Amino acid sequence: MSTRTNLPPDTGSTADAIIARLQAADTAVAALKARRERDPETLGDKILLFALPTIAGVAIGHIMQSVWSGVERRSIAGGNTKSTTSLMASLSRTAISAAVAAVTNQLSGMAAQAIVRRHHR
Repeated sequence: MSTRTNLPPDTGSTADAIIARLQAADTAVAALKARRERDPETLGDKILLFALPTIAGVAIGHIMQSVWSGVERRSIAGGNTKSTTSLMASLSRTAISAAVAAVTNQLSGMAAQAIVRRHHR
């Protein structure tokens, strides 16, 4: 009995070529998966990690500027110009603004990281 089928004579080499292409595709997919596992953050995640602290810092900066402008207006309206121009007043405003900015930056960075971590689950 013959087990010969009605296949063209070069079917074996065509099948080998197809298998080689599939193995190449599998290797490429495995490489992409390994790269993704090494750096799981997407472009959107990276933008969020940069943008959220930046936007929060800008917003807090504007809020602090408004607060200091209000304090200065009230002080001048009360007739106390020395308290707005003294070195200690300037240093205290700078220290308070820097502390608020640092806390804001830290908290917004932690919030952005928490959002990204939640997104990866």
